[in-house]
Amino acid sequence: MKITKRTMTYLAGGVLLASAVTGCRHGMHYGTAEERGEWMVQKVSSELELNDTQQARLAEVKDQFLDARRLMKANREQHRAEVLTMLSQPTFDRDKANAMVGQQIETVNTRAPVVINAIGNFWESLDADQRAELRAFIEDNMAHHHSGHRWH
Repeated sequence: MKITKRTMTYLAGGVLLASAVTGCRHGMHYGTAEERGEWMVQKVSSELELNDTQQARLAEVKDQFLDARRLMKANREQHRAEVLTMLSQPTFDRDKANAMVGQQIETVNTRAPVVINAIGNFWESLDADQRAELRAFIEDNMAHHHSGHRWH
């Protein structure tokens, strides 16, 4: 269950890419994750003028992220109840807490390569101008989100 530095780097890069791409949802603050994902695909497709193959690869990124999201959130309410129960006890059940974290890490380790592969396939399908435009957008988005909403 060891997470390698390389895996974490790829996962972090993938999350940043997806976060930046989904960050273009100005005006789209409501709806389900699926609706926001579909809106993101349409927005990116139109902004980058994607062809059919590129659109299919972007849709695959969206689908893989949504699948990973579903898996990560599958037991959310149960985990919340377990955490609250642990916090109401005089001693903290470290083994149970570690097991809960271990389940999430296992999910990340399983899903990360699939998500990263989908992101890589999409990125490699873009031409140089599209990559530059997307990279510039991601940089702007990261700078914008870094400037506020943080605990300092």
